[in-house]
Amino acid sequence: MTLTKSLFATVFVLTALGLACSKTDASAAPATQESAPSGSAQTVEGRLVEVVADIEGYAPKEIAAKVGETLTLRFVRKTESSCLAEIVFPSLNIKKDLPLGKPVDVVIKAEQAGEIKFQCGMAMIFGKIVVS
Repeated sequence: MTLTKSLFATVFVLTALGLACSKTDASAAPATQESAPSGSAQTVEGRLVEVVADIEGYAPKEIAAKVGETLTLRFVRKTESSCLAEIVFPSLNIKKDLPLGKPVDVVIKAEQAGEIKFQCGMAMIFGKIVVS
């Protein structure tokens, strides 16, 4: 009976510690995300559009802009997939690494009507800015 109580107490304590660690990790993530933009992202120029890169692709994958508008696209990669570890704007000759969980700003000037396409480093996942 004493062994059973000791085993139960040990399992209970380990479970409680595990839950406490999970809660600490989960609550720490938003604070890191909130504090990261001011330290690691550039100054916002024009309209800020936050773009999430995850296993579903880019969200949003289509962004509307007006001719002459300046956009700051703030990319945040939320998946460990190496496919999304880089953002590429082929027509603008822009390539930037996307470290996991850290915002990366890309400033785009929508100079003429049309589409400005962006993609992952492996050219498998796509998005675009539609300029009108």
